[in-house]
Amino acid sequence: MRRGVAIAAVCLCLLSAGCTGLFGDGSAARETVTPAPVPTADAPTSPAQRAPGVVGDRVVNATALGRAHVAQLSNTSYRVHHTRTVMNGSGLHSRVRTRASVSAGYESYTATRTISGESVTAREIHSTWRDGRALSRTTVNGSTSAEVVADSRGIGGPPRPPRAALFFEPTFNGRLIALLSATNITSIRPGDEVIKQLYGVPLYRIKGTGSADDSAVATRPVDRVTNVSLSATVTPNGVVRGYALQYTVVNGTDTHRVTEILRYSDLGTTDVVFEDRQRTERHRNRTARPE
Repeated sequence: MRRGVAIAAVCLCLLSAGCTGLFGDGSAARETVTPAPVPTADAPTSPAQRAPGVVGDRVVNATALGRAHVAQLSNTSYRVHHTRTVMNGSGLHSRVRTRASVSAGYESYTATRTISGESVTAREIHSTWRDGRALSRTTVNGSTSAEVVADSRGIGGPPRPPRAALFFEPTFNGRLIALLSATNITSIRPGDEVIKQLYGVPLYRIKGTGSADDSAVATRPVDRVTNVSLSATVTPNGVVRGYALQYTVVNGTDTHRVTEILRYSDLGTTDVVFEDRQRTERHRNRTARPE
């Protein structure tokens, strides 16, 4: 827990230093990518190696980087944390928090999204995949509804694959490609020793200011985007370990300040834990090398 808090704090520090639906990951697209034959997502590499799609101080192919990110995450267990906060002049307009624990190969997962704020109806969405079945539970105003979203046997639900049955794209692939394509990248440099200690692997920082395509940053076509600031951490193998993004949205007479924080943690060491009234199950997925 202390480590997660520390990494989140670093994300916010990176943001201040230079730095969808309703508020999802910005893209419903889920790419089918053949997993790369690598032992772990954060295997040691040469410090000089750049991620796929990165050349020097430029992201020349955001799609290649996004594909590498997806392929690496498909080979390992991980936790993903994403928060999108929208503030207006009077306070909190809306906040969407998404948390998930995912096993290697998406054999099991548990995910929760909470939505709050003065402009939205507060609700919680909880989704699980276990024993070949995806279950979803939604709570609004104290009332809870449940459904079978998918079943690998086609019993009670369509036979969808586990990743497609989740209510959001856990790799945030579409959002990452959009941001890295649209943001004006100003520097790509090796991370300092503090960041290396926190993440446990060598990585480098991508910083950007301003946008060449506002529509790619905005989550709604009617929004006009200004004051874009992005800071991301990326491993040489192509895993985008996280980003901190801020931008201003202007829609008519309304102006909102948006902050997005994405973070991946516990690669290769994540336990997917299911809890219900009868039992607690723990699905452990570990790779050969802990994070």
